[in-house]
Amino acid sequence: TAPSASTEPSTEPSASSETDEEGEETSVFDLEVGDCFSTSEESIESVLVVDCESPHTYETYHVFDHEAGSDEPYPGDEEILEYADGECRGPFEEFVGLDYESSIYFITSVTPSDETWTEGDREILCTLGLEDDSEVTGSAEGTGE
Repeated sequence: TAPSASTEPSTEPSASSETDEEGEETSVFDLEVGDCFSTSEESIESVLVVDCESPHTYETYHVFDHEAGSDEPYPGDEEILEYADGECRGPFEEFVGLDYESSIYFITSVTPSDETWTEGDREILCTLGLEDDSEVTGSAEGTGE
C-alpha cells in the first residue's frame, strides 16, 4: 500500500496572481481538478500551476469538502489525513484508470489545518505524484499507470 502525506494550506493571505511563460501563481484554495503544479513546501499557500505538458510534481484529480459541520471541532491532523486518504482512493482509480495499489502514482492530500478549519475551511484536494516527488510531464488522467 502506498503511503500518503498531508500538505496543509497556510493561513497567510495569498499573493497576487502573476502570469508568465512558466505558469500561474495560484492560491492553493483555487486549485481545480486537472491543475498540474509543483511545490517543495510542507505548508503551502500558493503554488505555480503549469500546463500538464510542462514538468510538474503534482496533479489535482479530485476536490471535495469534509463532511463535518461548521460548528464541529478540528478532528486532528492524523484523523483528517486518514479521512482524506480514504475519500481520495475511489476518484483516483476513476481518474488514472488503474487501482491505487497497482499504480506508479501516490496520493498526496491537501487538507485544512487547525487554523483554516476554524475559519470554515473544509476543502480537501486529492493530488497525485511519484513517490520520490520527481517531476513528470503530461497528465496522469486515463494513463492506466
